[in-house]
Amino acid sequence: MKVEEWEGWYCFKCNEKITEGEVEFSYLDFKRSVKGPRCPKCGIVFVSEEMARKLRNIEEQLEDK
Repeated sequence: MKVEEWEGWYCFKCNEKITEGEVEFSYLDFKRSVKGPRCPKCGIVFVSEEMARKLRNIEEQLEDK
């Protein structure tokens, strides 16, 4: 997700402006850090539909092994 797509968004929980930061995803023994939109105060992460599809594909590949 490009920064321009979420620029100007605010966290629904603490009303802080969403910024780009390190986001860690993990499933079973697989861990990966990527840059993505997150709240600098509470750390909540926004997962786009595109990212959710990628995560689902990775999950399916790991389960097939």
